[in-house]
Amino acid sequence: MKNERETESNRKRSPAVSGFWAGFVGACMIGLAGYLGGVTEQLTALGIVVSSVMGIQLGQFHQANRRNRQLMQVVEAAGLQTELLGQPDLFSVHVRIARALNSLAESDDVTLRNHAVASLTDLHAKISEMSEGKLVFENTETWRTVYERLLRKPEVTKYRSISWFRNAAYWQDLPGKRSLQLNCELADSGLLIHRTVIAPESLWEMGQDLPHPPLLDWIEQQHIHGIWIKLVREDDLRDEPRLLVDLGIYGEIAVGTQLVDENGLTSRFELDFRADAQSAAEAFWERLDLFATSYAELLDRER
Repeated sequence: MKNERETESNRKRSPAVSGFWAGFVGACMIGLAGYLGGVTEQLTALGIVVSSVMGIQLGQFHQANRRNRQLMQVVEAAGLQTELLGQPDLFSVHVRIARALNSLAESDDVTLRNHAVASLTDLHAKISEMSEGKLVFENTETWRTVYERLLRKPEVTKYRSISWFRNAAYWQDLPGKRSLQLNCELADSGLLIHRTVIAPESLWEMGQDLPHPPLLDWIEQQHIHGIWIKLVREDDLRDEPRLLVDLGIYGEIAVGTQLVDENGLTSRFELDFRADAQSAAEAFWERLDLFATSYAELLDRER
């Protein structure tokens, strides 16, 4: 084993050693030719040195190509894509998962293996969604972490939101209040935020210029921080039911859609990073804007 390691080490060092000796011998030849001979001898010696160095470099090139071909053969045999090798973070996860699967394969417990297969099948479905440009969160508020990261990205200079209030509890829990605080802080920092609010009859009665609390307080808090608010009555969209959505457009990066339950809590949140989702969201926003009235205009009417 020791001899094999020494042989491998010598093989790896051989191009560098050969290059050193070629340069050393070449320098001696040129010096000797300059001392003993004339211009013709010097040119001949220089040609020999250049040819030797080029030969060594060509050998190194072929050796590197051979190693690359061998590496690609290993990658293909392992079922990897070359793109994965260029992503160190994803490749590291792949290696850890592969090692864990190898350990799992050594288990003889049928119950453990059946549960593992079911869990890994669910995991594969989630990874497939992500590979298509989607992030899906079910019955959890953890999506707000990704939501904050998106809003804090330097390339996101504009955030547009459609907030459909189904009842007074919407945005009133602790995660919702923290998100509202984040919106206000980012607006103070220069992020351009436009929000269209869809209000039900219970919170904005027909004939009233302004909605009732807590919706009115929620809107006013944003208004004083420079967030542009528009309002639409839910009844005005009875012929446009597809516009009844909870939607967020994060610059030109992603589109978020949210479903909430009767208690105003998130039942599903989906982030879509595909270009066609961006185009569809833009169309929704422009269509809904035809029915919306700015909060500033409503305040003027009230006054």
